[in-house]
Amino acid sequence: MPWRTICIFCLLLFALPAQAEEPAFAPRIGIQFLPELVCLDKNSKCCGQILTHPLQVTAPVLEDPDWYVSPPGSNRPKPRYVGCWAEAQYPFVLKEALQGNPVAMADLIIRIQCTSSSLSLAYPDIPDFMHSTAFWLDWAAQITSPGWVYTRLALYDEGIGHTRSAFTKGAFLGDPKSMHAYATRWNTGSNLQWLLMAADAGYAPAAHEISRWYRFGGEKCGYALPNSPDQALAHKYLVIAMNQGHARAFGDAAYEILTSEDAQARLKDAYMYTQIGRALEESDNGLLLVGRPLPTVNPVSLDDVLGYARYVLMPPHSPLSNTEKQFSQVAKFTKGLLKLDAQGQAEATISAVAWLRDFQKRKEADMAAERARRGELTARLRERCLPALDYLATLPDPPLGNGSHYGGHITTTGMSRFATPGSAISR
Repeated sequence: MPWRTICIFCLLLFALPAQAEEPAFAPRIGIQFLPELVCLDKNSKCCGQILTHPLQVTAPVLEDPDWYVSPPGSNRPKPRYVGCWAEAQYPFVLKEALQGNPVAMADLIIRIQCTSSSLSLAYPDIPDFMHSTAFWLDWAAQITSPGWVYTRLALYDEGIGHTRSAFTKGAFLGDPKSMHAYATRWNTGSNLQWLLMAADAGYAPAAHEISRWYRFGGEKCGYALPNSPDQALAHKYLVIAMNQGHARAFGDAAYEILTSEDAQARLKDAYMYTQIGRALEESDNGLLLVGRPLPTVNPVSLDDVLGYARYVLMPPHSPLSNTEKQFSQVAKFTKGLLKLDAQGQAEATISAVAWLRDFQKRKEADMAAERARRGELTARLRERCLPALDYLATLPDPPLGNGSHYGGHITTTGMSRFATPGSAISR
């Protein structure tokens, strides 16, 4: 069993306190036959566009915050990743790539396809094999997965990174992140299959989407999930997303409680989920918890809990179905609820902090193991590229003002030709 698969299994084995009764989740990795869907309109052209063959699904890549932002305490800035633009950044991006950063490798791939001949002339001390897209595709795939690198290339929308074809390539190479990105951007008959495969592989955003589809039902281009709506399956996939630190899933969890028959008895958990979700949003779904202090967990009010369930769960697509319109008015389900007293709020905060601390420890343990594996690969890469390292050692570091420190949401899935790490581009 691949190491990343084991990590996902271990992470999901430790469920939230309120979900301790849930069976352990086993991600579906490797050759997978496509999920069966229900075609609602036998005459629909969309029903003929469904995927027809199994795929080799890879484990979701454990992304490293150091790919996007400087490590805590470091004064070394990250270069700007802009593809074919800003040629003066090339040596700094190359230096970052030789530190084992696949985000920088993706930038080199775009840059090389645009200016490979001029790069060889401008940097004769760098071996020609390093001015090859195939070289960096191979190393980025080893450090991450063959499909993951295309999710990064898709941010540039240039050549090999043309957005739709890049996400499609990554999806067919079995990368769950690519599957989710494709399925949530374009309307095709295979979207629910992509989402379900990614969710079953353990990719949290896809699990969250599938949870919504099971909760509310509905169809996508003529297809629907079998037996949906199904609240038990909605809850199953929600737990997968929550246990991986997907912030928006905690809004769904609050909604589940607020609309249950025993909402008052479980209200403390709704407070806790709201606090956890807000903290995970601040840390980019837990990415920035590795090696960093926990974000401050502030007390919340009942209005905050209601607002979080209503706001976080607003579906990203339109028009809203009748069920979703009804759901968006969460307050109608919560008449008569009494807010927690001071002691109950304090207990909810303690529980939220405890969960975040445990999640952080597991995340850091998984990251340590993955960094060790990637470190060995990086050492081999650097050994192959010694002439380039000798040349780069003679160059000064970029001015501090030219780097990009974290100043908002990290651009890990956004759509931007200028995909600068740390830019506050909406995802």
